[in-house]
Amino acid sequence: MKIIGPCAGIGSRLRPFTLSKPKTFINVAGKTVLEHILNKFGDTFDSDTELILIVGYKKRQITEFVKEKYSNKFKLTFIEQEPRGYNDDIPFYWGLGEAVYLANTRFGESSYSNKKEDKKDGSLIFLADMIPIEEYSYLMYRYYESDVDGIITVMEVPEEDAGSYGVVVIDKNSLIQKLIEKPKKFVSNLAIAGIYAFSNSATKALFDILKGYLNKRTESSKEIYLTDSLQDLINIGFKIAAINLKKGILDFGRPSEVLKGNKYLLEKHSIKVEDFKELHITSEKSYIKNPVYIGENSKILNSVVGPFVSIGADSVLENCILENCVIERNTKLKNVISEKSIIGSNVNVENISKNNLIIGDKSIY
Repeated sequence: MKIIGPCAGIGSRLRPFTLSKPKTFINVAGKTVLEHILNKFGDTFDSDTELILIVGYKKRQITEFVKEKYSNKFKLTFIEQEPRGYNDDIPFYWGLGEAVYLANTRFGESSYSNKKEDKKDGSLIFLADMIPIEEYSYLMYRYYESDVDGIITVMEVPEEDAGSYGVVVIDKNSLIQKLIEKPKKFVSNLAIAGIYAFSNSATKALFDILKGYLNKRTESSKEIYLTDSLQDLINIGFKIAAINLKKGILDFGRPSEVLKGNKYLLEKHSIKVEDFKELHITSEKSYIKNPVYIGENSKILNSVVGPFVSIGADSVLENCILENCVIERNTKLKNVISEKSIIGSNVNVENISKNNLIIGDKSIY
């Protein structure tokens, strides 16, 4: 099985952080979102698995980072998605549909004597800002043990929020009948949750469908959505099942969701006082309320930190009171009192008492 990861988008909902880095590089609980995703893959897939990353915006940051950390864990392939155009030097793209299609060059002609081999040689597609709480081993079990050509993960969302998602309508056997992108009227509360697995035959059929849409595009066309092509895949006879993620998914596509995901990850793994010496962490006259994460070479002075605070490496906090915050790398805070805030890397902030702060990288206040 080959893993396809579209990572080209600019992450406009995460501005100002994505002005200086890709959206999948937001740091939570001591790692980038991309690290959390790829580490979970490493627990399920072996080192012979090909990881195909579709890169575009900030492509060099992604390729260098992944090569450094994961060259011995996956067979790496990087494919560039060319910008459709630019707005004030910021690129925009033809969308998720084109990104997935670009992986077609990594799938050769094959024939299979049975469905098991067809599925084994298929694809798994993930979105770079979503992490399922369930393990991938569970999803792969459902994929291989079901008499289907593919699976799409879904999660239940409130009826009033369903219009913000792509949603699916299923039959009594959980087979998907319809997929609708951001419906204006309520049709289902099962939102697509960003993980797809398809047999090789279904994958190549999907590529053919996507190519048809791409060949018809004009300068005035909207971006190419994946949802329409998946509906066509079902219409021509492929059986695709919805796998309901009962535990949900961590979605890091919006600032509020970043804080929710950070909270969940910290509950699973929090730093201990015994770790301070090994990580060269200094804590003086401070009270640390777990769960928290503190990066190496950081200093916490005369402060109250936690719960649910992530602090990146090489940061300094002095006279601060912080709760439910994400603080990225090499950031200096003095006399700051805040909750529910996200503060980027290389930031220097003093003398502020305010909740819900959003401060981008390299800011001074």
